Amino acid sequence: MPACARLFTGPVRGSRYGPYRILGDLGSGGMGRVYLAEVVEPVAGLEVGRQIALKTIQPHLVEAEGMHERFMREAKLGLELDHPNVVRTFDCDAVEHDGRWIHLLVMEYVPGQTLRDLVHELTPVPEELCRHIGREIAKGLVAIHDAGAMHRDLKPENVRMTPDNEIKVMDLGVARLRDEANRLSRTGHFVGSVLYASPEAFAGKAADVDGRADLHGLGTLLYELATGRHPFQHDDMRVVLQRVLSCLLYTSD
Repeated sequence: MPACARLFTGPVRGSRYGPYRILGDLGSGGMGRVYLAEVVEPVAGLEVGRQIALKTIQPHLVEAEGMHERFMREAKLGLELDHPNVVRTFDCDAVEHDGRWIHLLVMEYVPGQTLRDLVHELTPVPEELCRHIGREIAKGLVAIHDAGAMHRDLKPENVRMTPDNEIKVMDLGVARLRDEANRLSRTGHFVGSVLYASPEAFAGKAADVDGRADLHGLGTLLYELATGRHPFQHDDMRVVLQRVLSCLLYTSD
């Protein structure tokens, strides 16, 4: 089992979710938990024994307004994208487990570390590696934008680097299809991570948020990698918002 997968000490390890067996815990996000799993029955063109990343939506969110639709949008976008710099989605499904239905995203398992891990390991990240990371993320963003969508939550936690320095953009859970009239953001709720969001994301005008917001996130991410600090960081979130809205870079407190 890959070292980066945390072993289970509870009853979940070894459990079956349909044709998949849980091997370990890869982490959690806003929508659900991600597990390392293996294919135990042929499904979705995947061979038996293949390791995959299995994302489950939090059960209490399934019935929450908009959450199921958001989950399915992530699945639809992932299934349509096939690019070396974007984590692949192989299938989406709902399986019965312990008397309840569990919604699953079956994704490519990418060994290695997130860019957040890289920042903790190397501060600052060497220039040539920063350039490489920036180029590869940009290629992934082009593929996402060409698919008629945007990521909307680009941050170090959502980019993985393999041991061979391959770069993979992941977690399209807040991506918005540009041509979708009934978009989730119509209520005016903020979607994404505050520290990496573009100024227009806070302006309450969802229609103004397009692919350029991802470029803002990429620039912010690269600044942090290159300098070891976030350009808008502050303990007071009001100050963060002010800095983002005015695009004033952090210098000193």
